[in-house]
Amino acid sequence: MRHALLIAVLLSALSCQAAEPLAQRLGPAPVVVELFTSQGCSSCPPADQLVSEIAHDASLRGRVIPLTFHVDYWDRLGWRDPFSSAEWSRRQYAYVHALHVNSAYTPQIVVGGARELVGSNRAALEQALMTISHRKPAGEVQITPARHGNGASVRVQAKGTGDVVLVVYDNSAPTPVRRGENEGRTIPNDATVRRILRVGTLTGGVLQRTVDLSLDPTWKDLGIAVFLQDADTLAIGAAASAPL
Repeated sequence: MRHALLIAVLLSALSCQAAEPLAQRLGPAPVVVELFTSQGCSSCPPADQLVSEIAHDASLRGRVIPLTFHVDYWDRLGWRDPFSSAEWSRRQYAYVHALHVNSAYTPQIVVGGARELVGSNRAALEQALMTISHRKPAGEVQITPARHGNGASVRVQAKGTGDVVLVVYDNSAPTPVRRGENEGRTIPNDATVRRILRVGTLTGGVLQRTVDLSLDPTWKDLGIAVFLQDADTLAIGAAASAPL
């Protein structure tokens, strides 16, 4: 009887925790979430929608930093994803190697550069976010962006060890898919990565730099993310984001 009561209490506690908004369950450290997806993949729309929800959740802004990379290896199967890039595929392959995954696949999410999971698995994503957001950051990142018409300047301050990586992304590029596995669907394409560059590399020191960017006028609802990433393990030690 006591065992049954204890189990009931534990199940009730877990149920209450799951019912809490994700923002209330997160720790203080911002976490980068990278989705590798393709408009030509029929399994990807649920993951695209999950990332879209995160991107538009005000309670998660600056705490969960979603970034969507459209890979190019689906392009030959009836529909060319207009946001696809061989560079994004190479980034995914780098994670496959670093995280000892058997192969690249879509939709795949990498959390904090340290954990990978199926991109549509909300429960696994939330668990990974809770775990990583409670870790002590392995460095510091601060950014101050300023928009100047079709350009921008981003003041970056970082401390720690690793590559300092800057990403430009946008949240307003829905695409109606006319062929392929997702024919007839409209993909939201939120947190779509437009540009990624390495600002510098740190070995326990401090970096202060202003990065000047040119921006395509067709990009809308832009944001900037900067993170400190270990060159070998690809784990992300610290991150920050801001609208642009």
